[in-house]
Amino acid sequence: MPPTKPYPILSYGSSGDAVVLLQKALNLAPTNLNRLEDDGSFGPLTHGRVVEFQGQRKAVRDGVVGPATWAELDSFVKEVLKLIDQHLGASPDEDVQRQRIVDIAEASFANWGWGAGGAVTPDGSQRIAAARGFGPSIAGRRARQGGTTLASIYAMAQVGGLAAPNCLSITSEMENVYQQDANDPSRRDKINNDIGSWCGIFATYCYRAAGLKVSWEQVRTQSTTHFLSLRSGEAVRKGDIGVMTPGLNHHFVVVEDAEPGQRVYSIDGNVGNPSEMTVSPWNSVISKRFYLRNTLASKSAKFLRPKFAAFK
Repeated sequence: MPPTKPYPILSYGSSGDAVVLLQKALNLAPTNLNRLEDDGSFGPLTHGRVVEFQGQRKAVRDGVVGPATWAELDSFVKEVLKLIDQHLGASPDEDVQRQRIVDIAEASFANWGWGAGGAVTPDGSQRIAAARGFGPSIAGRRARQGGTTLASIYAMAQVGGLAAPNCLSITSEMENVYQQDANDPSRRDKINNDIGSWCGIFATYCYRAAGLKVSWEQVRTQSTTHFLSLRSGEAVRKGDIGVMTPGLNHHFVVVEDAEPGQRVYSIDGNVGNPSEMTVSPWNSVISKRFYLRNTLASKSAKFLRPKFAAFK
């Protein structure tokens, strides 16, 4: 899956999907050099092509792809994303589409989640822990742990307003708020004014990254055009979205089919910690979980079954 804005700063030695996007964009731009292989590895050929492009745009020729260079590449990036979007649409095969959703959720957990191999991602950046900051405080704010990735998830889910920019940093006050009693009503209001509870936004991201044209607003409102509502006692299928209501309003992506009486296995965004039973301190991470049917019933849970034909 291609990355979404804000794109990471890239330089010699970087690797991953963002480098693939960079290489594809550079291949659309005019050049006197050989075409790049879009292998996701920022080596000497990619470095030379970046320096050439920066010179063409009268920018600093340092070979580092930061916000200024990404801005100059914007028209080429948009063309690349358009080509990718035309290639990956909703699959006419429902089973294939459900597996795509699960694959995205699994990859998100592996790349950014907790319980998946330490505190840093495969590319060396911080894993998402949205309730935490790291590094020095500047004007009362610190970089939010995994905030760049979180902002990309919000952007892909088409979340408007200040939520996506707020993902990049967190105030000292908000770090303390996340650790307050979860039953304190003022806590939820303050979190909603920060970045909100992003469990449903993560589920929306999984759908959109899998090629489905759906918005967070449609998931949040449980759009009857896009979803069929099931109660917690009914069989569920992988790719369905679970919603625990009322009060909690927690969303999760089902990753295995489950008959009544079976555990429901999921991947969730915005959970306290990797451990199922640990809720304090609150870290707000992506993690694997399972739910017992009697617990779901007590929370008045329902499942949103996608109407795949509505997402084309």
